[in-house]
Amino acid sequence: MIYAVKFVLWLLSLMPVGMPYWLSEKSARFWMKLSPVKRHTTERNLERCYPDMSEEERQRLVHESFQHYVCSVLEAGHNWNWSLDRLIALCDGVENENLLLEAQASDKGLILLAPHFGAWEYLGAYFQKFEDIAILYKPASNPQLEKALLAKRSRGESVLIAASGRGLNKLYQHLKSGKCAGILPDQQPAPGKGEFAPFFGNEALTSNVVPRLAKKLDCIVLGLICERLKGGRFRVHVLPAEEGIYSEDAREALTAMNRTIEKCVAVNPSQYLWSYRRFKAQPEGAEPFYDFR
Repeated sequence: MIYAVKFVLWLLSLMPVGMPYWLSEKSARFWMKLSPVKRHTTERNLERCYPDMSEEERQRLVHESFQHYVCSVLEAGHNWNWSLDRLIALCDGVENENLLLEAQASDKGLILLAPHFGAWEYLGAYFQKFEDIAILYKPASNPQLEKALLAKRSRGESVLIAASGRGLNKLYQHLKSGKCAGILPDQQPAPGKGEFAPFFGNEALTSNVVPRLAKKLDCIVLGLICERLKGGRFRVHVLPAEEGIYSEDAREALTAMNRTIEKCVAVNPSQYLWSYRRFKAQPEGAEPFYDFR
């Protein structure tokens, strides 16, 4: 199976820059019809996260969100097979890059919050600008796929750290030495590995790894997203984290982290991964967030 996947990715890599974006524009409605669960999840998330949005505007956002989801799939061939230099050359600039430069000039550890937004896989190439950056990731269940993913994502100078007990200890030491780490902060953690905190006004089970590390090690925390542009290019945005992320109160710290993610999403709401069931886990006694399978 892994060979078939690699072959498909190789075929996708033959597309010229801009072709994935063009194809996703033309085929988004087709894939929406073939993916009713993802479509309903997207609609439900947007309905609850933007309750004041008109139905017409919401449906437009659903369509645009699907377009970017399809584009992410089609871009996988470029991400998998193109060289890091070729990928980095697609960057059209960095908003608030001074925040990154100031953080790098300090002797503190730096945590980059990189939510599932836009061309987020391209950040793997952009991360190579940082020396000794560690990337926290969730291992794949398929051993062959895991091996292939490790080979692809460990190109350049980045160090991949599995999200496990041993991995978190390694991450702690990495940040303690004043180095940098990239973390996906918007994945739902396993039960017992996080706490509930508001995200767009809805309770979401949220990983407490970042606030705990930030507080204990006095790390600098920044949001980092990769906005997809027409023509196959992208722009990186750097956003300051909410100050409350360093709070002793766990809920306040998690709320601040989620607000930082919300600021990232606000750059271009259509590029967030709204098809992800971020609110699947709910507090005890609460009604199910998703009333469909």
